[in-house]
Amino acid sequence: MAHKFDPSHLKKLDSEERRNLLSPAQTLVALGFSPDQTLADIGCGTGLFTLPAAEINRGKGTVYAVDIAREMLDEIGKRAAAAGLSNITTVQADEYGTNLPDAAADFLLVCTVLHEVDDKVRWLQEAARICRKGGSIAVIEFDPSFTGFGPPAAHRLPKDRTMEALRAAGFTPVQEINLHGAFYVIKAARK
Repeated sequence: MAHKFDPSHLKKLDSEERRNLLSPAQTLVALGFSPDQTLADIGCGTGLFTLPAAEINRGKGTVYAVDIAREMLDEIGKRAAAAGLSNITTVQADEYGTNLPDAAADFLLVCTVLHEVDDKVRWLQEAARICRKGGSIAVIEFDPSFTGFGPPAAHRLPKDRTMEALRAAGFTPVQEINLHGAFYVIKAARK
């Protein structure tokens, strides 16, 4: 069974080190997220990427904050209100269902979530369902060689397995980014 993040540790998601290594706004721009796109942040946690995405497309697009943990969505709601962001819609999901309609988003972001899922292809097929044709997904995972923080090494997802699962679910990998040796990003297009 895959390692699952405990929502009671939500403060870990906001560590300064994690924020610096992931550089959310800069990473979104580097991945080609644009202000007119609708983004679904699947497994959004406390909104590390949700809030910068909402800032980028403020007044032009919607950001769906999707998570299975109600505590995370409540936290994002508070943070969005405090930041004056009205373009974030929180959506409670279950393990293999986002509760979003077909083709709901142009850009999907999955940050340090895929390693927590047992059936990665099934999970990514749900992502493909909600991704518009021609849209893209960015999967960010812990680099297996980095041990500074994160899940146990045995639960980390090697890059080749991520690519294989993306292809099996109907995506075509198009870009790879290394984030300071701690994380890797694979951007893939929806066929």
